[in-house]
Amino acid sequence: MSKKLVINKELVEVKGRVKAITIKKEDFHKFLQSRKLRILDKEYEALMPPLDDMRKNTIDTNGLATLLQQYLTSLLTKSGNTSQTAQAEMVLTTQSGDVTFSYADGISPNSQGVTVYLQVFQESGNFTVQYFYIGFDTTDASYTTSQIELYASASINITTVPLVYQYTDTVRIAYTNTSFTKSADSYLFIVWLIQFQNIPPYAIGFVPFFQNNANVDAVYSNSYTVYFNTGNCNFGCGGNCPSTGLGGFVTNVQNNSVAIEFPLAVPLNAGVSNLEILFCASTYFTNMVGISGNISTTLTPSVSGATFYVAIATIAITYQTS
Repeated sequence: MSKKLVINKELVEVKGRVKAITIKKEDFHKFLQSRKLRILDKEYEALMPPLDDMRKNTIDTNGLATLLQQYLTSLLTKSGNTSQTAQAEMVLTTQSGDVTFSYADGISPNSQGVTVYLQVFQESGNFTVQYFYIGFDTTDASYTTSQIELYASASINITTVPLVYQYTDTVRIAYTNTSFTKSADSYLFIVWLIQFQNIPPYAIGFVPFFQNNANVDAVYSNSYTVYFNTGNCNFGCGGNCPSTGLGGFVTNVQNNSVAIEFPLAVPLNAGVSNLEILFCASTYFTNMVGISGNISTTLTPSVSGATFYVAIATIAITYQTS
């Protein structure tokens, strides 16, 4: 019996918006605005440039696929790169070469960097995860740009005492062609919003969490189990029905989407008509409450007369970029 179990009938959407602003140095202290951001039921304040008039960027689908591949491998196997990588970077293409802004804890005078603020909220049962990347140059540098690229790294916490993290490579996740000039007597700010939306609770663990100033930066515990209802077992999350976890997966990039598929197979003692399957997930983050959820569906009837029965299904998550 075989049927694809799609994590969500709606796609997880990945969007980005960006804008660059130059201001006079003397306007610096009245330019940044205090904005309240929310991580579920908790609020915090962040100093940010105005967010109006942001324009669409291009999500780098291949870069996103690379990041997802490395992130999910680390998440499921607890193995990978334990050497710190650049948490976030903006690379500006200028008339005299590339200028790179690297991750910083906050905006400060006479410096270049990228600070990152996180917002997580729930609407109509699904989650939205937003990252506000604020690039800044408060030095006397002058240049004219033609393109800006955004690079990010995701991480998971594999042990808590002592803290040990695993990191993805720093990969390009978005870019935009834009022309502006920063003069020696001005400051530059780049506001970049990367948003994952329409995420059901059982899929929140499959969304990469990036380094950010709110310190919600890593999954430290996760559980994914698929149960198969044979009709004579306790069918539910934590029950005793035949079950399997998630293992290997296949990544497929097509146009503006990245599809992640987890093939599953579990032996059964006998054929079962309209076999139900249940996917249960629980994910816990550093400095954020745990999130749990589940989804179920029914497989097609088994072939009559068979002597050996195997339930086969595929859990699929598609990230649609725009």
